[in-house]
Amino acid sequence: MDPLVLAAILFAAFLHAAWNALVKANVDRFTMMLMIAGVQTAIALVILPFVPLPAAEAWPWLVLTAIPHTTYKVFLARAYDTGELARVYPIMRGLTLALVTGASVGLLGESVAPLGLVGIGVIGAGVVVLSGPKAGALVGLRTATLAITLGAAASAAAYTIVDGIGVRLAGEVASFAAWMFVLDGLGMILFAGVTRGRAAFSATIPHWRVGLVAGSIAFTCYWIALWALANAPIALVAALRETSILFALALARLRLRERLDRAKLSGAGAALAGILLIRMA
Repeated sequence: MDPLVLAAILFAAFLHAAWNALVKANVDRFTMMLMIAGVQTAIALVILPFVPLPAAEAWPWLVLTAIPHTTYKVFLARAYDTGELARVYPIMRGLTLALVTGASVGLLGESVAPLGLVGIGVIGAGVVVLSGPKAGALVGLRTATLAITLGAAASAAAYTIVDGIGVRLAGEVASFAAWMFVLDGLGMILFAGVTRGRAAFSATIPHWRVGLVAGSIAFTCYWIALWALANAPIALVAALRETSILFALALARLRLRERLDRAKLSGAGAALAGILLIRMA
């Protein structure tokens, strides 16, 4: 893999873990997700006049991707209400990796070098270990939390595949990204208005500073991811993005005071080995 693409994805992985930690650290996670969507939309609206319209072929994918982007935010906020970052995040990202790899290689026919596939598998194995001691990835979570986490993973996998196709059809990453963020934000704003009414928006006022930071980080993170999806196989991009688990574990320990055990550290080592294999592919 090109070193520039690799470095960009790893930086995006760190940013992804950072904004997730901010969401988890906040008492009202849904409000944080709403603020992130609002900030992303505001930034995108500023950019829109300076980018061309996406190619016509990309528009169905732009409209479609707003759905899983919105459900991802809703599921993720709920998962963090009931589970800790060091457990929910690895399980969600690991399941996302498995779904994206299967879809991109099996359904889309993307070509990934054998060594790259081995690297994806090693990262996936590390994710299973990271989810908890003496456990497979699905053990140790309450049934409700597990179901919500599965919903978040399925949503993330869906928008990764849809965005990977759409951004390549759009003709330019910037135009697809800007419109994607607008439609994504509108979807979340509409959901909040229907389910919580005006109270959903008034609740954001006390948290505007951290929401601005988290939204800006999330915007930058996924813009980089879209650029990577346009320049590398979707399965490899997804695998490298899951290294955000390493950063999430560090933040869980340093900022949220969550416990890290030997199994989690072993899983982190496996994830790092997977990165090296993908780099060599």
